[in-house]
Amino acid sequence: MPAIFELHEIGALPLYAQALLASRMARRAIFCLPESFPAGTKRELLAVCDRLDELCRNGGAAMTVMRPLYERANACRCSAAGEAAEALYWAVDATASADAANDFPVDETCRRDARLAFAAAGRAEGLSPLQVMTLLAADMDQLRFACAEAGVGTYDALGPAVMGRLAPVWPPSRKSDAEGR
Repeated sequence: MPAIFELHEIGALPLYAQALLASRMARRAIFCLPESFPAGTKRELLAVCDRLDELCRNGGAAMTVMRPLYERANACRCSAAGEAAEALYWAVDATASADAANDFPVDETCRRDARLAFAAAGRAEGLSPLQVMTLLAADMDQLRFACAEAGVGTYDALGPAVMGRLAPVWPPSRKSDAEGR
């Protein structure tokens, strides 16, 4: 069945896949920030997304690694970045929770954090809840297939086999720009 009708199944994906969904959605919200938003700050927020993607691929999202990412996302939560920064904060938290689930029973925390990132992205300037649902469904289809093919378990990092199968996340105005994701 098409994933657009199965978004409730996101919780069945591996935890790092759920965190990656949150990171990809935060990235899209950041890409939609207005042109008047400071370019340097936008690059810093996108760098946090890059780091989250790397952590979802390789694991190792220990608190010492995550603290600077939390601080960067949190610093922008009440700024002009608004809901895009909120989505990023929850993506950071989902990634930290995915890693913590290896030691503590916090699976549901990761799921909740990812859902909060999706909700914030749906409120972000330039994205609607319907766009978020459609993009989530596309990402979910890719991740569900890639994780099954690579044999990724609930607590496993995604690895290069999964990450290499995903379509990039492009900025809306620069779909063919090699810099974007």
